[in-house]
Amino acid sequence: MLSCDCVYDFSKWYCYAPDGFTKYKKLIGKRCCSCGKMIKYGDICVKFPRYREVRSDIEERIYGDDVPLAPYFMCEKCGEIYLNLSVLGFCLDIEEPMAEALRDYWELTGFKKGKL
Repeated sequence: MLSCDCVYDFSKWYCYAPDGFTKYKKLIGKRCCSCGKMIKYGDICVKFPRYREVRSDIEERIYGDDVPLAPYFMCEKCGEIYLNLSVLGFCLDIEEPMAEALRDYWELTGFKKGKL
């Protein structure tokens, strides 16, 4: 759901918003966290480094404040929607379908595809 209100549940994990696109550099493919499309080596994508809060003194000594988790990735299409809507000030859940967020934006602004 498209929203300007940024309320996140940091108890599971959190990520920092990326600046732009990158090339996927792993040999094993990864699914887009938004639409589920397979991202393969060399594909353009958006990388979301993920972290969680420390849960013990030992973790804090090893990692500091943020424990790194496996990053999430978005395919080029979903990543483009995410980056454009986030620049406009919308808060987005990266696990939700970006195509739905785009449709919500179109409804909100009165966008009509035929006008292009």
